[in-house]
Amino acid sequence: MPWTQIRRQTSSQRSKGFTLLEVMVALVIFATAAVALSKSLTESASNVGAIEQRQFADLVAHNVLVDILRDGYGNNNSGKVSLAGFDFRWQRSVEQTPHPDMRRVDVEVSLSSSDDVLATRSAFLGK
Repeated sequence: MPWTQIRRQTSSQRSKGFTLLEVMVALVIFATAAVALSKSLTESASNVGAIEQRQFADLVAHNVLVDILRDGYGNNNSGKVSLAGFDFRWQRSVEQTPHPDMRRVDVEVSLSSSDDVLATRSAFLGK
């Protein structure tokens, strides 16, 4: 067998697979993508709790306004309520408007353990 035929067979046998360097580069790219995806999913999961708190705080503010419509203004300008496992604190302020028969009612809701306002609702109601 002449030397040129041996050389051609050897080179064609080598080109059938990936080199170690190509495999290592592919693994580095995959690992980087996996870490980025993992971090993104972790941040999304932690935001779900905050969104849930804000959603229930908004429901509390809405319920306070509905109570005013149903029962009248009453004497309570603040209160505490539990909803879906969260303890909320609400505060209401009533202001006069230029129209003599209307009042502006603002309700702010926060967690009992925090001063950060999670939800605010405003409404214009009759006297």
